[in-house]
Amino acid sequence: MNQISEVVTTLLHYNVNVRDTLEYCVRKDAYDPNLFKSKKRAILVEVDQKTPLKNIIDNSGENGAKLEKLIRDFYGDVYGDKSTILSLGANQDGAEEVRVDHNQHLAIYKYVLPIHENVNSMIAGVLNDGHQHNQDVEEVEKVWHAEDKMYRAVAYMTLVADLNKLFNDYNQARNEAKGAETPASKFIGNDISTVIQNINFVRQSARITDNVYKDMEDKIVRLMEEMTGRRELPVGKKFPDVMRETAETISLYIRDAEAEFRACYPLLINELLEQVKADDAARAKGETPAAAGTANLSK
Repeated sequence: MNQISEVVTTLLHYNVNVRDTLEYCVRKDAYDPNLFKSKKRAILVEVDQKTPLKNIIDNSGENGAKLEKLIRDFYGDVYGDKSTILSLGANQDGAEEVRVDHNQHLAIYKYVLPIHENVNSMIAGVLNDGHQHNQDVEEVEKVWHAEDKMYRAVAYMTLVADLNKLFNDYNQARNEAKGAETPASKFIGNDISTVIQNINFVRQSARITDNVYKDMEDKIVRLMEEMTGRRELPVGKKFPDVMRETAETISLYIRDAEAEFRACYPLLINELLEQVKADDAARAKGETPAAAGTANLSK
């Protein structure tokens, strides 16, 4: 594994942990406490130690400083010991459990979406540098594209699910007030606007152009336009119908994106771990490592 591929792999590994935080925007009966601890450690260790991410941040001036602050705020607000969003506790049987405040999904999106896109831009820059220097980056670039598809699928899944719930809550609040706007409906309406802004941010940042992805994206746009009165509902259909159809389209995309990602990502990580071992062995012998030796994977 060459130095460019090693750097990209560590950045990809970080972005996977950032992306996986969106798991807590999915309403589930339980979440794995060990995976929570792993993600919690991984979010901060990459900026606390000498890693490719930290090196790029330190050499990016004001923008780098802003990103590091965003990451540290992300850790504190979402994973920190004083977080009201995610926390560890004990269930009725005394076993450890992850507690999630599902009323604070917007706070998770506030950090996950821009951090992932910032690191994505770093990866694009490093790969471009690799191409310019005729480095073989085909394998790692393939995994990057697979991770990006997976990220957008999961982001759309969680955001659209929240959009549907908020839309139903808004209509219920208006119905209870006999059509009048109330403080409650205004509050929900503001959250709907924020979710739509987040969806548009994910869309506008995407580099994917294949028709399967674009068809899913188009269906999400139609749903938003129908909800905001900018497009009529299809003849013979009601909101529950278009909500369900959009969710099904996203689920099908996730199924294929996850299969593609899982087929290549573990192989790349294993290759990097073997490279790190070889580099450490070379250093122990007083030799120069074959690659950069800058990886710091959090398990």
